[in-house]
Amino acid sequence: MQVLPTVLPAAILLISAGLLIIFYRALRQRRHSATSPRPAMGHARVPGQRLLEGIDRIDQEIGDFTSGSLAFLALFVGVIIADVYFGEPEARALSAAGSGAVGIAFYTLSLTRLARLMRKRRNLRLGYDGRVAVVRALSCLTPEGYRVYHDVPAEGFTIDHVVVGKKGVFALETTTRPKPGRAGAEAATVAYNGQVLFFPRATDDHTVARAEKRAEWLSEWLGRATGEEVAVRAVVAAPGWFVKRTTPTGIPVVNPKQIASLFAHIQPRPLTDAQIEGIAHRLEQVTR
Repeated sequence: MQVLPTVLPAAILLISAGLLIIFYRALRQRRHSATSPRPAMGHARVPGQRLLEGIDRIDQEIGDFTSGSLAFLALFVGVIIADVYFGEPEARALSAAGSGAVGIAFYTLSLTRLARLMRKRRNLRLGYDGRVAVVRALSCLTPEGYRVYHDVPAEGFTIDHVVVGKKGVFALETTTRPKPGRAGAEAATVAYNGQVLFFPRATDDHTVARAEKRAEWLSEWLGRATGEEVAVRAVVAAPGWFVKRTTPTGIPVVNPKQIASLFAHIQPRPLTDAQIEGIAHRLEQVTR
């Protein structure tokens, strides 16, 4: 029984930390299992809608985790004060050491988790800002008769933007990367060899392939939906980056500011008015 005053405060803190973690996980699972908010009937999906929903979920997690950490801090201070005033003098040192070890372990895990959430939120926000930049650039196509759809839902993924018009159908994929701290055009340049994107701090060998696969999927889906063969071409937009092509092969990869020029000079694959209406009708059905 003499050991009890020594281990009791640490045991209380350890059990409390475990209960907070269990409660947090249950709350997160309940929120994630809930149906994601959808636009009202008749309203188009907003650009980057999934990213916005992801940011909202992370904000909730950060709030929950911060509240739990503060609650644990209040309990930690309360246990230490109670131990100082009511604990046995000969057990205080060991008791404080045990409580401190539990507290340090809990807050180390908490800070690690919060850092990961903040980093994930920053990446999602960067991706959302990139989607918005592309949307602004695509707005110049509307007066030319093009129809633009955002966040087109597919089989387990979404296509960032789909453009339908007189020159054909295009599936746009957006890639976003943080820029290096140093200034200058070279630091903001991505090299493109027709297959791979070479950023200053990373090599991206999947965005171009992903854009091509999603364009192929959209082509097959529209073909089944309209009963006619539909050729969909892939385009990658890299907001904030100068694109330096090292070979003429490969799908277009452009800064959003180059979109107007791209569509002005790209080789057309003409569609009839009836085909455009049929494709637009199918896309509007899945994005509203």
